[in-house]
Amino acid sequence: MKRVALGECCEIVSGATPKSAVAEYWGGDISWATPADLSVLERAYIGSTPRKLTAAGLASCSARILPVGSVLLSSRAPIGHVAINTIPMATNQGFKSLIPKAGLVDAKYLYHWLSSHKEYLQSLGNGATFKEVSKATVARVEVPLPSVQEQRRIAAILDQADELRTKRRQALAYLNALPQALFREMFDDCASEPVPLAELCTRITDGTHQSPTWAQTGHPFLFVSNIASGEIDLETSKFISDETHAELTARCPIEPGDVLYSTVGSYGVPAVVRTARKFAFQRHIAHLKPHRELIHPEFLWVQMASPAVRRQADAAARGAAQKTVNLKDIKAFYVIAPPMEQQLRFVVRMQAIRALGLRAQDGLEALLELRESLRTSAFTGSLRESADTFNLGI
Repeated sequence: MKRVALGECCEIVSGATPKSAVAEYWGGDISWATPADLSVLERAYIGSTPRKLTAAGLASCSARILPVGSVLLSSRAPIGHVAINTIPMATNQGFKSLIPKAGLVDAKYLYHWLSSHKEYLQSLGNGATFKEVSKATVARVEVPLPSVQEQRRIAAILDQADELRTKRRQALAYLNALPQALFREMFDDCASEPVPLAELCTRITDGTHQSPTWAQTGHPFLFVSNIASGEIDLETSKFISDETHAELTARCPIEPGDVLYSTVGSYGVPAVVRTARKFAFQRHIAHLKPHRELIHPEFLWVQMASPAVRRQADAAARGAAQKTVNLKDIKAFYVIAPPMEQQLRFVVRMQAIRALGLRAQDGLEALLELRESLRTSAFTGSLRESADTFNLGI
């Protein structure tokens, strides 16, 4: 498959920004994109922008309006966001946008190639304060170009994979929101009187306050980032020996059914311990041991993630650079503990939802692997004749 430099198959256009202090340059009807506008997109297309320019603003900075079907490529802060515009628009200076030349390159094919080579594009950046890819560098980037007909076939297959991925992500987001919706439905009118969390736990403490002695292998040592998803992720680069683990957990063993709760930075995220595997964690994670006769661990987990508890955490958080919720405040959080029979009914339904969510997550990961496989095949000329061959169905 022949490779062609982007400068030969596209016109490359740099963006620009009018002076922000001049009011008459802003608030017009000319869409104006920034890299941040692309970072929130779930699909390939961009059809609106939060900020707009006037004709005077466009003229003041010599910016250019990109025709529909251009490929926007962010070249700094950060490098590698890609989208296709569905309306005419200008961009700020953080772009080196590409206007495909008719008969040479299909915009959607180019979008997929650039999206799949983000790390390569980032490696081309230069600069001390922040990295940027120059217009000349973008022009020299070579892309494999089969016939336009073949490009469109490849793009259609990759579009299908992306569409399935989007649908799976939407389904997963819906499932992840269901436990809180179920909690509100069952307990918003609960007659149970809220009580301080300390009354429903046998112990509330935190992880080690000292940096442990590290080992090459052994038991995982976790940080706040390891529970940021609401599940405990034992993948880490830090390990401790069996002896160190025993020392760190002697005062409060970590057991299945305990609840961890982040207290610094990304505070307010709970996760239930569902494994008997040994691990330890830093002091920025609170360690809650539910009183099993009073409150079910899964019920406590969902409640600790509820808006009611989050509001209490927000009110208690202190600090400027990294807000912190201390143990004293956590112990005083008000939560409910209805009769265990009601809690168990909730837990059964919630666990069924969680099982569906785990299946959806597995499906999403499989689709991500499939998409990468398709991209590799597509850009090396080995993509087969039909997407059906790759079993793209959900």
